[in-house]
Amino acid sequence: MKNFTFIIILFLVIVVSACGSEPYSYDTAMENGDVVDLHGNVRNAERLEAFYQNSLTKTEDKIRITRFTIEGDPIFYDLVFNGAEVQFKYDNSKDKHGTTNIRTASCKTLTFNTVENGKEYELQGCYGKNKELGDGFKFEVRN
Repeated sequence: MKNFTFIIILFLVIVVSACGSEPYSYDTAMENGDVVDLHGNVRNAERLEAFYQNSLTKTEDKIRITRFTIEGDPIFYDLVFNGAEVQFKYDNSKDKHGTTNIRTASCKTLTFNTVENGKEYELQGCYGKNKELGDGFKFEVRN
């Protein structure tokens, strides 16, 4: 009887915890002021430009870029400028179709380039354990 009670309680805990996790939707990302990339359609791009300008003037700032997968799951790219360098965090923990991978990198600068279809932002001068993570970050905003 004790085992049966334990199994019922365990089942209820699992069900309640699964219900308590709100999905991070497109609307939620927009309400939070994220730069949102929905399959190449970017919203709030002006926020990324402001972050870039703040990095040039050594003004502390932080932003979240949220890219949505084809299935609609968010992948987060958090950038925090501390007045000297950019701390970059990649977080796909809400992607139900991938293996959770949360990693961070430190980078010296965020750069901006004009490209054929618009603007491209890129981290440069990354270092540390996940150097390749930061070096691989590029974000394009199409005209």
